[in-house]
Amino acid sequence: MTVRPALDVYTARVPMARPFAHAAHARRTSESVLVRCSLAGATGWGEGAPRTYVTGEDLTSAAQALLNTEPPDWEGVFTGSFEDGVRALAALDLPGTLGGPGRPAPAAAAALETALLDAWCRTHDRDAADALALAAAPGVLASAPRIRASALVLDSSRGPERLLGALSPEALAHLTHIKVKALPDPRATQQLVRQVREFIDPAAGTVSVDANGAWQDPATALRAAALLADHVSWLEEPTRPRDWATLHRIQRDTGCPVMLDESAVTPADLDSAHAHAAATYVNVRVSKCGGPLGALRMLARARALGLRCQLGVQVAEVGPLWASGRLLAAWAADLVAVESGRQDEWFAPDLTTPAYAVDRVRHRAAPLPGPGFGLTPDGLPLRHIGRAGAPARHPETPTTTRTSA
Repeated sequence: MTVRPALDVYTARVPMARPFAHAAHARRTSESVLVRCSLAGATGWGEGAPRTYVTGEDLTSAAQALLNTEPPDWEGVFTGSFEDGVRALAALDLPGTLGGPGRPAPAAAAALETALLDAWCRTHDRDAADALALAAAPGVLASAPRIRASALVLDSSRGPERLLGALSPEALAHLTHIKVKALPDPRATQQLVRQVREFIDPAAGTVSVDANGAWQDPATALRAAALLADHVSWLEEPTRPRDWATLHRIQRDTGCPVMLDESAVTPADLDSAHAHAAATYVNVRVSKCGGPLGALRMLARARALGLRCQLGVQVAEVGPLWASGRLLAAWAADLVAVESGRQDEWFAPDLTTPAYAVDRVRHRAAPLPGPGFGLTPDGLPLRHIGRAGAPARHPETPTTTRTSA
């Protein structure tokens, strides 16, 4: 007998304690869509972070996708064993189901997939790590978790002296990677990287630059790569998304390795990049890739193509995304870097149970104990939008509530 989930859709906007800015966008408030899944007496939570400059989704479109799209046929999904349910969920194309033809909705799918997986794991009193192990292709996950040092991200709202100069010698010594958000001017970005390098031991730490697609003119992107090639380990998303020809020229002509981010949302994107020799690395993010199982598929395809991966985050994740990302970061094999965000600095500690926790000396964020992903957003100010799959195909009148699982 199939167990059918009951799905409620919420949105959350939470002011950040300080802004986060890069060449493509500046953010002062979180924007997340959340799904609460009630399944066989258990409650699971999922989150997506829709960003127009990443997947084309915004908060409204992601919520509407969850409310107004015919839900998947649940027959045969949540029935039988824990293992059968995980494998059936992994076989669904939720980004495609929630989006239109040629327009997947991965952030909406991430909220739905994570909520379903969290609830199914809690129903069976299992850790979400058990579900990932069932769904992952061989070699994608390690045999045991490893808590890596998280990358430190320098955005344009703070300079190197303000961010790195405030760290203790011990905290500086434990840094393994610094990601520098690019400035509009390539020469100024080169100078910024040189300032950052003054704070770290080059034998112990690496530096990358993330342009977020800001250098859209191919000549500018190529000039930037030439200026940065001797100073960074890779250049992330240096030009407009999926400009495979320019990305190929950057790698061929400047010798600067490219990391894809906005250009790599689906495994098909990785196939295109590989066919054009346009990338060496990929930034995999849970929301961008359609959920933790979607992220596993991206990791598997990258591995098959010989592309190495970073496990990244969306700026201002407010709960379930943070928890699922920490779990993947601990278990994914052969990562070049991981990110953990700065939720503990941006948001009040009582928004989630447990609260966000990052060791800011060793730059480590451990996965949470289960069952499920181990986190509930019971302190978040959530706006209830409606119930997914309900007969009415229009959102309910929004109400604001603080919910508890």
